[in-house]
Amino acid sequence: MAQGSSEIQYLIDRAAIHDLLARYFQGLDRGSPEQVRSCFTGDVQAHYDKRTPTRGIEELIDSLQNFNKLKEGTMKITTHFMGNLNISRLEGDVAETETNALALLVEPGNGADLVSVRSLRYLDRMRREESGWRISDRIHTLDWSCQMPANFAITLAQRVSVLPKSMERHAT
Repeated sequence: MAQGSSEIQYLIDRAAIHDLLARYFQGLDRGSPEQVRSCFTGDVQAHYDKRTPTRGIEELIDSLQNFNKLKEGTMKITTHFMGNLNISRLEGDVAETETNALALLVEPGNGADLVSVRSLRYLDRMRREESGWRISDRIHTLDWSCQMPANFAITLAQRVSVLPKSMERHAT
């Protein structure tokens, strides 16, 4: 019986970790620093590519360029696709994962929008807190990227405008 209950707990934790990562990507694409903030511990340590490593949630949120670029209009919209999720360690209240993702970033160009496609890898350590699983350590790598013209792209504001009223509070 103990074996069965531990397997069930593993599946529950795995689903919660998957949901945490999906919530992170959704928060990026909705331009919601609050939603992204909810995915991390207060003492998070993160290293995104060639940027200076950050310590603490405020420093991390301030370092994420996505939000400022969307506000400034130097980026129209983003779409992140979470791919392979490998949980290499899940013991009690600690987990370690590797997640592959694709990010599509649309930037206004001279006469035509440009879309950057980026292959990303997230190496995360997570811990369970009272409020659920949160990312406590992150290494983010850019494995490759390319850029091409976009045939069509709406803005984040246009994306949000089509949300049903019941979902609007989650969009910002």
